[in-house]
Amino acid sequence: MNMMKKAEFSDDWLTGLRRVVSDPTLYALLKNCPLEIMQRWAFEDIPRGAAICRQGDICQRFSLIVAGEVDVFFEADDGRRYRQARYGKGDMLGELEIFDSRNYICSVVAVSNTQLLSLSQAHFERWLTLDNHFNQRMLRFFSQQYYQLSKKASSDSLYSLHQRVCQALWLRYEQQGTATFLLDKQNLSQEFAATTRSINRILHDLKTLRIIDSDGERIVLLAPEKLKQEAET
Repeated sequence: MNMMKKAEFSDDWLTGLRRVVSDPTLYALLKNCPLEIMQRWAFEDIPRGAAICRQGDICQRFSLIVAGEVDVFFEADDGRRYRQARYGKGDMLGELEIFDSRNYICSVVAVSNTQLLSLSQAHFERWLTLDNHFNQRMLRFFSQQYYQLSKKASSDSLYSLHQRVCQALWLRYEQQGTATFLLDKQNLSQEFAATTRSINRILHDLKTLRIIDSDGERIVLLAPEKLKQEAET
């Protein structure tokens, strides 16, 4: 990567390259990328809330998240959004659809200011033929992605909405180490493919049981062990 002359590349490209080289996660993924492919990298800055790709559109590029976070969601005919995953630095977009220019299975929206490294289909396929290291990382990403989606599908089918909401509350309690935390109900409804009204009804039931107290988005956990029981039974 040190062999390139600055005069050959734009300032935006050089800035993006510096970010890749200085970041251990990105560098480990891209360190063996051939120069002929690196020259085709396009760095894109996506503002928070902007759509990156839309469900049903034809995929014509591969993208890697350099910075920021995105939500991947499926949109039902009635407009409800079912969030599949939240991706961040080092995750890939379009990797499933690009090989045969398929339609995007899901839509992707930036949830923070995001930077992408993108390649056309032809250059992406050329990259795979030249870089075995990247090939191996792709396989690991596919495996991890399939595992997480399978785990989510199993949870959605095995547990009731009541249990999944309780599990989400318990997870936030464990992660934050405090009985008081904020809960984004709209985000939770998208994650569980449920209406906000259904989420509110479950929270009301937990409040009636004196397991939680709530004030808007603010949740106060009153009985952690009871919440854990509700999540498991």
